[in-house]
Amino acid sequence: MGLLDRIFKPKWQHDDPKVRLEAIKKLDDQEKLGEVAINDSDETIRLAAVERIRNDSILKDIVSNSDDVDVRRVAVDRISDDSILKEIALNDSDDDISNRALDSITDGQVLAEIAVSDESSRNRVKSVERMTDENLLEDIVKSDENASVRLEAVKGINDENLLEEIALNDKSASVRLEAISAIRNEAVLSEISKTDNNETVRLKAFKKVSENDLMEDIARNADDYLIRVKAVECIGDEKILIDIVENDEDSWVRLEAIKKVSREDFLAEVAKHDEDTLVREQALNGVSDEELLADIAKDAEDSWVRLEAVKGVLSEELLEDIALYALDSWVRLEAIKKLDDESVLIDAVKTDKDIWVRCEAVKGITDEVILEDIAQNDKSYFVRLEAVKKIDDEIILEDIAKNDDNFNVRLEAEKKISDEDLLTDLATDADDSWIRQDAVDGVHDENILIDIAKNDKDAWVRLDAIKKVDDEEIIEYVSKNDRNYYVRLEAIKRVDNQELLVDIAENDSHPWVRREASKKIADEGVRERIESELDTRDIEEASKNEYYIKVTDYNLSEFEREEYLDEIRDEKILRMLAKDRSLYDLRVKAIEKITNQEFLKDLYYNTPESHVRRAIVNNITDKEFLRFVYNNDADISISKQAFTLLGDDF
Repeated sequence: MGLLDRIFKPKWQHDDPKVRLEAIKKLDDQEKLGEVAINDSDETIRLAAVERIRNDSILKDIVSNSDDVDVRRVAVDRISDDSILKEIALNDSDDDISNRALDSITDGQVLAEIAVSDESSRNRVKSVERMTDENLLEDIVKSDENASVRLEAVKGINDENLLEEIALNDKSASVRLEAISAIRNEAVLSEISKTDNNETVRLKAFKKVSENDLMEDIARNADDYLIRVKAVECIGDEKILIDIVENDEDSWVRLEAIKKVSREDFLAEVAKHDEDTLVREQALNGVSDEELLADIAKDAEDSWVRLEAVKGVLSEELLEDIALYALDSWVRLEAIKKLDDESVLIDAVKTDKDIWVRCEAVKGITDEVILEDIAQNDKSYFVRLEAVKKIDDEIILEDIAKNDDNFNVRLEAEKKISDEDLLTDLATDADDSWIRQDAVDGVHDENILIDIAKNDKDAWVRLDAIKKVDDEEIIEYVSKNDRNYYVRLEAIKRVDNQELLVDIAENDSHPWVRREASKKIADEGVRERIESELDTRDIEEASKNEYYIKVTDYNLSEFEREEYLDEIRDEKILRMLAKDRSLYDLRVKAIEKITNQEFLKDLYYNTPESHVRRAIVNNITDKEFLRFVYNNDADISISKQAFTLLGDDF
């Protein structure tokens, strides 16, 4: 650029932006302003320039060529020529610019052209939004493939015939929904509510129907059961409701209809035969006539309905009929519960095949002779047992206690006997050892008790008898001679004869009996000698135990040995294992099964291993000993363990 060019360069081209901006504010040349709006390096100056342009062609050029989106927006907003705006709206790639152009168009014909021919559904929608020509809107509704465009067009249509056609036929549910908003013809609305394939459309149409005839038609003929339910809610004619209950295939529709029916004979039939549980139950709720309820109780197909029906019957006559002739045993049972007539109850016991019905009937019978007959002859021990509970004649009870073939019945009869002679007879002569044993509790004659203690063939009967004998000679005899070690053990607890105790401690065949006898020996030297011998003997016997042998067989896996340990119940063997330091974790398992507190305390004092002491302490129940452990054990974790076991007793 030459010197003269720089000297005479226009101010709107000056190097200083401030100078250029002031010049632009005074510049009116449209072409020069267009050049500045597109090319100036300063955005403020470009915007100032476009604000002064009035020429639509130059503004169009700026929209087409400017790189500045803000400048383009200002430019398109200043264009007034609808043809130019149409061109921009149809062709500009920037959605914002296109929308601004479309929003500025005022010519209805231009908008119509866009609405009909633009490929962009968005542009068509925006054009339709601003259209008022109903003929054009009708054409668009009928021809446009896009539902959004049709939806917008429907909003501007007031012709109800056209709206009805749209609501009935348009492919889009949203378009049909919009059309329904302006329809007042209830016949059309009824048809839509019955047949439209969209639930929302059907429901909206239904809500605008109020005519009773149409409502009935909907309730009978709508494809959608939910619409039929809604329609039934609006119907008050009982004949129509009954017809719906009889003919509608959907249970929810029938349920809604039956709620509004009050005719009890019809409700009773529905309660008996409707295929749906909820419908049957709802129908039953409306029946209060006792004869109808009785009929339902006998004939309804649903067992729950039958049972609920009988609960509403109070008439003795009807209850008797149900109790004797209803096919459902649970219904008969429910009727029996409410009956007071003893003759009917007796008849039920004699004839009913269901044991629970007979049991329930027995509860209401007071005739002792009848009860005795039932207790001795009914084929079900449940029924006999129920009868025995109500019998007071102890002679009859004794016979039942001796002879009934069911233990529960025999025992119930025996427990009701208080006469000592009868109990003595049972204690000595009953075949069932449980009955003899239980009867012994009521016997006080020493001679009879001695005879039982010496001679009864069942150890548990002898055991209970010896507990009640005071004769020392007999007690000593039993401790020495009874063939069952439990009985001998019980007798030894009451023996003071030292010579006999030594003899038993040395010679009895069972280790528990020997140990119990040794504990009662007063001479300390003799007792220690015998207990030492018993320890040796126990070790010898335990070492022969098959499980002890398996647990101490180190050729087996620890898992196998642990399984054998689980089988050991004899505590003396467990004690031996608990002392065996070579067993490690199995030693702990043995300790966990030991209950003898004195042994556990002695083992604690002689055990250096912490993990073993921990297992011992966990089995200790003596609070004082736990306090000792808490205060003295060198292992802090064991001390804490003792503290935890003490709990509130610390």
